[in-house]
Amino acid sequence: MSTMNMKRILAAGVAAVTMFSLAACGSTAADPNKGHVYFLNGKPEVVDQLQQLAQDYTNQTGVQVDIQIASSGSYESTLTSELAKSEAPTMFIIAGYDEFAKYQRYLEPLQDTDVYKLLNDEGKTNSHKVGDDAYTMPYAAEWYGIIYNKKIVNEYAKKDYAVIQPDADIKDYDTLKKVVEDMNKHKDDLGI
Repeated sequence: MSTMNMKRILAAGVAAVTMFSLAACGSTAADPNKGHVYFLNGKPEVVDQLQQLAQDYTNQTGVQVDIQIASSGSYESTLTSELAKSEAPTMFIIAGYDEFAKYQRYLEPLQDTDVYKLLNDEGKTNSHKVGDDAYTMPYAAEWYGIIYNKKIVNEYAKKDYAVIQPDADIKDYDTLKKVVEDMNKHKDDLGI
């Protein structure tokens, strides 16, 4: 295992443990001999909390933690650029299996680390894996879906011209597309 890979594993473990073990200790300045964590963040909505967490961890351990945020809409290009540098991020965010596949070569298995063992079963299930090797520490989960006005859709479903009966008939994109197109065609009758 290369020194760079070991450094990444240790930094990931140290920073991840931070999320589980913050304690109020006396203030300590960063000690360059204790290491450095560089976290590239792609979630601007949590940057203040991450900055506070980084400061608390540095105060507690002496390990310098720097949080950098990519500008809006540029996270993936920033990540690619930063990973090419000699001082690449020790931790970074990936969103989904497509990014995991793209960046897996920068990752080391974590399943034998103490921090991974702190995950509950759901956390372990949501870690990106190849075989028995787990490569990520999940800390946020986001899913996307379609939100609709159930009252309007159910009123539509009662019409003779409706392409569905109950709203539960919408189970795939093709059906949704047909419903939207048909509702638009009958928008005056539906009052929308």
